[in-house]
Amino acid sequence: MSQVILVTGASRGIGKGLVAHYLAQPRTTVIATVRDTTSPKAKELTILQKGDKSHLIVVKLIADDPVSATAATSEIRTQNLNHIDIAIANAGICDHWGPVVESTEQDVLSNFEVNTLGPLRLFKAVAPLLQNAKTPKFIYISTLLASIGGIGNMFTLTGPYGMSKAAGNFLVRKIHAEYEHLTTLSIDPGLVQTDLGDRAAKHYGMEQAPVTLEECVSGIITQIERADRSSTSGSFVNANGEFVAW
Repeated sequence: MSQVILVTGASRGIGKGLVAHYLAQPRTTVIATVRDTTSPKAKELTILQKGDKSHLIVVKLIADDPVSATAATSEIRTQNLNHIDIAIANAGICDHWGPVVESTEQDVLSNFEVNTLGPLRLFKAVAPLLQNAKTPKFIYISTLLASIGGIGNMFTLTGPYGMSKAAGNFLVRKIHAEYEHLTTLSIDPGLVQTDLGDRAAKHYGMEQAPVTLEECVSGIITQIERADRSSTSGSFVNANGEFVAW
């Protein structure tokens, strides 16, 4: 049986890097979700290198659409797939920069729609497919900015983003507690050379983010491979495997 991997937010950055890695492995089916399957970035996924007997399925999924995850899962089932081994909730946004006093309710709500409700909707939709896998894993791409314990050690102007990701971390821990057959993990990828990462780096006076996309993807893959129910499930780690304070 081939390994089945689902990655949301797959059209660019970390998501695309994860798709490229898994697709290059043998006997692997990669489900790459994007907002628009007809976009040039979505089309670029189809030319990624494929491993022996590996396949790519590009599916529309809009994280802030309440019914999109259910529709995407229905489409996945039409591909004769009855299980998912690893679901990676990578899609996210950070669309407000400034102190808390300048954030609006809409700023907070828009971040929660994608960064918190998006993964919740995804999990609810794919839970039956995860249950059919032998050792299923649900992975959440989080951020150090979601660490409540670390707030005093860093300066950030991304309150709505951090709040929404902290709630996402709670979701990961809660799923771990409720599903004994499932391994869950929140991963902080670091400040990565992506559109979002470089924008943040420039805000902090850097030319670009310090972590290359290749380093980030390699670290995330390593943590996913190491994750198991008895040791790291329900935890928050960085790409180097170090535990991050909730």
